[in-house]
This record gives sequence, structure tokens and C-alpha cells, in this order.
Amino acid sequence: MLNKSRIHHSCRAALVASAFLALSLSPAAAQQPVAETIFRNVRVLDVVDGHLGPPTSVVIRGNTIAAIGPSADAADSKAEIIEGKGRTLMPGLIDVHVHLTFGAVLLSDLYDPKTTAEQLGAAAAKSATEMLLRGFTAVRDMGGPIFPLKRAIDSGKVRGPRIWPSGAIISQTSGHGDFRTPDERSRRFFGKPSRAEEEGATFIADGRDEVLTAARENLRMGASQIKIMGGGGTPSAYDPIDVTQYTLDEMKAAVDAASDWNTYVAVHAYTPRAVRRAMEAGVKCIEHGQLLDEPTIKLMAQKGIWLSAQNLIADSPNMTAERRAKRKDIVEGNARIWPLAKKYGVKLAWGTDILFEPELNAEQNHLILSLKQWFSPAEILRLVTYDNAQLLALSGPRAPYPGRLGVVQVGALADLLLVDGDPLRNIDLLADPQKNFRVIMKDGVIYKND
Repeated sequence: MLNKSRIHHSCRAALVASAFLALSLSPAAAQQPVAETIFRNVRVLDVVDGHLGPPTSVVIRGNTIAAIGPSADAADSKAEIIEGKGRTLMPGLIDVHVHLTFGAVLLSDLYDPKTTAEQLGAAAAKSATEMLLRGFTAVRDMGGPIFPLKRAIDSGKVRGPRIWPSGAIISQTSGHGDFRTPDERSRRFFGKPSRAEEEGATFIADGRDEVLTAARENLRMGASQIKIMGGGGTPSAYDPIDVTQYTLDEMKAAVDAASDWNTYVAVHAYTPRAVRRAMEAGVKCIEHGQLLDEPTIKLMAQKGIWLSAQNLIADSPNMTAERRAKRKDIVEGNARIWPLAKKYGVKLAWGTDILFEPELNAEQNHLILSLKQWFSPAEILRLVTYDNAQLLALSGPRAPYPGRLGVVQVGALADLLLVDGDPLRNIDLLADPQKNFRVIMKDGVIYKND
């Protein structure tokens, strides 16, 4: 017997997909790749060792770096030549915690029944294009309707970064991903999915069986990693920050599903109890962690668990009084976890996690500079390129783009920025991409050339 609610969900998902593909695409979005590009007279930034090399040439063939050296030249007489004039050639920036859809709209938009799938698609596509033009050539999307936008970007119909998608957030009932309005009742008891579930924003899944199914649904759609909610959050209405979400068995279900697909689970968690439960379940990456204590951070380092952290900004005018109160201790925790994680050698990654505050997207580059109080320019540059690329690589065979990112080396993928100046001496250059990023290349294709 057919499940009518499942049919309705599929039809709704198809509408969301068609909205992205039909209404969010710019006819001028697709770029025409050239067979070869050569950057002449550029200084290559080695982000791993933190030094700037002497003037040289870099040849791009297809979507990879083919040669580096003073005498390197293109084999194709029709190659595009870019005169670097001594500028810095560095890897594209990487943000490992974005929400391309949720970050493009207000929370009230998501709840508003008048908000159409077409509007969500258009907002997310616009945000993706702007992100690429800020120099972010790769991102990890940590929850929300993303697969149609990713396909549109990969096909050249929308300009945007490479996307490592998580798919719909997996949350328990009353968890951080339970976006139901007060009048929406449980799908499990009353048979009707919530609006957020219909739009591919979230799976509300309880018990081992439902968590397995939700994780497998995301993997079926092309998720490169699985994202589950392990504790309270700030924009969600039902879950205080201190609560621990998902039992150990439920968490293990997500880990089992991801492990069988040779990838990993990332967990939203702030508190020591939530993080320790996640580690016991076999989770490999913790998102946030601003309320962690020193013993838990030391344990993460010993176990080789990634901490995908952010230096969250202060409250914005759009935030409700309830969200401001929930954020207080988390924002204050920024100054504790970064130096502690650095001290004990935790595997660190950096992201922004702009959520339902679309006007803050323009601050993405500035948020990199907030790390200056704990890290040197060389450490920051490595973090937002090479180190973040190592976390992306944790997806193994589920990574959607084969090849190496985060470095300017022969054989690496050609995601590059030509920067006016030396970021090792002046890290503030990253904060003004419109002025200082003279060329932006992703996958061997030039998207900006000043």
C-alpha cells in the first residue's frame, strides 16, 4: 500500500529542485574553460610551511596545476596568459561550516507559509555566487536543502563554490533541527511531515531505525558526510543549550550508516556531555564546542577528533531576546576553546555558521581576521586553506570532487586566488576581496579577472 505522506514529500522535494533549476539560474552564470592558463611572474604562497616563494610561472591545464617553475610555459598557443606582476598566488579559501540555504534567509522566512520554494532557491543561488566572488572556492554545507543547488553549480548553471553537502539535518523530536511551528504535530503520530521536512531542511528521526533511514536517505542523495544534532542550539525553539540530544544507540546508528559508506558523522554539540557521548559513538567531527571544558578538549586531541569551530559574532538586531539569552555563554566561550584547542593539538578547522542572518554573509572574510588574537597570519592562512581541505578529505570516496585542495602544488586542483599584496605580512588583505583578489579561479575556470 502506498504511503501518501511519502508521495507528498517526494512531490514537494521535486518542486524545490525544479525551483532551484528553473528560477535561480543566471543565463550568464556558466563560464567557458580554456585548455590552458598560465600565471606569469607570480609568487606562490606555501600555506603548509608559511612562506612566499620567488617570482615564477604556474601552468593550469584543464582543472589542475600542471607545472610550476620560472621557465614553465603553456603547451597550447591559445593559452590564456595572466601577468601576475609579482602578486601572490594562493589557494582558494575554504569555509567548512556554511548553510547556503538557511544562511540566505531569515528564520521568519522559513516559517512563513508564503515563502515559496522559488524564493528559497533564488536566495541560496545568489548567496552562493557572492560567496565564490569573495574567494571561497569550496565549502561544506552543514544542513539544509542543498542538492539541487549543488547540481546547478556543478553543471555551470549557477556560479558558486564546490559544495560538500550534508543534506537534511537529522534531529530528534524537540531537537535543534525540529523546526516545526506550534501547530505542526508529529509526523510519526499524525502522518503528515512538517513543512521543513517537506522542503528537505530536516529529518525529525527518533530511534535507531529512523536515524538509520534518515542517514541513508541523505547518502542516497549524495551527502559527503552526515550531520546530526547532539545538543541544544540557539535559533531553535524547543531545546535549551544544556540538553543532550540523541541516545548513544541512536548516534551509533548514524555512525554505522556513514561508516558503511566510508564517510563520517559530524555532530552539533556545545557541552562536554554531548561531545563525550558523540565521541563514544564514533563521531569524527564536532561542530562548535564553545562550552567545552579542558579535560574534554584534551580527550579530543588524544582521540584525533576534529573540532570544526567558529568565532561567533555578537548579537545582531534580527535575533530574538530568547536567542540572545541562549547565545551569551556560547559567544563568551569563543575566547576559551580556540587557545585550548591550539594548546593541546586538536585537529582544528574553521567555519562561519551564518544562520538566518543573510546580511552577515558579507562579513565572511572579516570573520577570518577575528582569529588574529590566537593565531599568526601564517597559521590563519593554513587553517582556512590546507587544514580545512584535510577535513573535506575526511569524506574519502564520498568526496564529490576527486583531487587535492588547499595547496598550490603540481597535481592539485586549480582553485586559486591572485592577491594584490602579501597576506603573510598583511592578513587584512583577505577582508577586502573585491579590491585585493584580482583573479578568482575554481576548477581551472576563471570567475573574476581584474
